[in-house]
Amino acid sequence: NHASKKKIPNQPSTHFNPRGRRSTFVRDGIEAAIRDEGERVRMEETRAGGLARGPTAAPMDRECLFTGFIKCGPTQFHGTKGAVGLVCWFEKTENTFEISECTEGKKVKFATATLHGRALTWWNSQVATLGRKVANGRPWTEVKQMTIDEFCPTEEV
Repeated sequence: NHASKKKIPNQPSTHFNPRGRRSTFVRDGIEAAIRDEGERVRMEETRAGGLARGPTAAPMDRECLFTGFIKCGPTQFHGTKGAVGLVCWFEKTENTFEISECTEGKKVKFATATLHGRALTWWNSQVATLGRKVANGRPWTEVKQMTIDEFCPTEEV
């Protein structure tokens, strides 16, 4: 009697449904993971000195500090190795900017702190002419071009 085995609509099933139970476990697991991650982020922000914020707050940018920049090991530039030395300094300095998450407004100040010898003398003359605030406030791309003009003989370019 095949018809007597049909389930009546809107009547709860008396059979075990492993798929429904699995869905509940998965959903509960996801919700727990989200809660745990939120708590981990709040704890990390509190340890870092930030305020614990609600889950909808935008993440805070970490400020790039000179100590963090220096810990990334930027190369010193002396201005004595021509175009090759300058290009190597640019590459290493820009990698250091990226790793340390250096903001545009600090790039010139941090990069010029790695200058020594002839290069430092040249930069000090820029600062004396322009003033420290103006010199350090120039865009990194402009300072790069000034450095190329000063330290790359035209026959090397």
